[in-house]
This record gives sequence, structure tokens and C-alpha cells, in this order.
Amino acid sequence: MVREVYKSPTVAEAKQQLRTASANTDYFDFIKKHPLESLGVSLLVGVLFGKLNKGQLSPSLLGLAVQLLKHV
Repeated sequence: MVREVYKSPTVAEAKQQLRTASANTDYFDFIKKHPLESLGVSLLVGVLFGKLNKGQLSPSLLGLAVQLLKHV
């Protein structure tokens, strides 16, 4: 039985593979499909992050966060 030996790609081939993979990836696809939900979640995360740093997280904000995340 003959085994194929793995041959690692050259630097140029690896760069080309990375370029083609990154060209096909749209990182803002979710935001383009759901702009209002993304805005609401980002604002809520900002408020929650500010409250968590001060240690003043209210239960109503937590409930609002859960409701918004259900819609996403």
C-alpha cells in the first residue's frame, strides 16, 4: 500500500488560499440582513457593559436583553 505524503503549501500558495477565503467572507452579512436588531443589541450591550462595570445592573435591563436576543 502506497501512502500519499502531505506536502505543505508554499508561502505564496498559502497567501493565495487565504486571499480567496477572505474575499468570499462577508463579515457584515448579519448586520446587512438585520440592521435594526443589530443596532438594538449593540446599544443594549453598551448599556449593560457600562452597568456591569459599575455593578449596578438592574433586572429590567436583563429582561430587555433576553427579549431582544429572542428576536435575533
